[in-house]
Amino acid sequence: MKMFTMKRYANTKEVSEYTPLPVKTLYEWASLRRIPSIKLGRRVLFDLDDINSFMASLKRDTGHSEKIVKEVIANAR
Repeated sequence: MKMFTMKRYANTKEVSEYTPLPVKTLYEWASLRRIPSIKLGRRVLFDLDDINSFMASLKRDTGHSEKIVKEVIANAR
C-alpha cells in the first residue's frame, strides 16, 4: 500500500507552478526577504505553509467584514 505524503518544501520552479508568481520574481523576493525562503548553498527552497500564508496575506478585503461591523455598531446604539 502506497502512502501519500504532501511535500512540505518546494523549489522556485515548483512554487511558480503552484502560484501565479514567476520564477524570477520568487528569486528576487527571496533575496530581498519579502517572501520567506530557505537558502541551501545555491538552492532556494520555500516552505509551502509559508507560501500559503504569504499568498493569503495578499488578499484584498471585499469590504464585507467592514459592512458587518458597521451594522453591529449601528444596531448597538
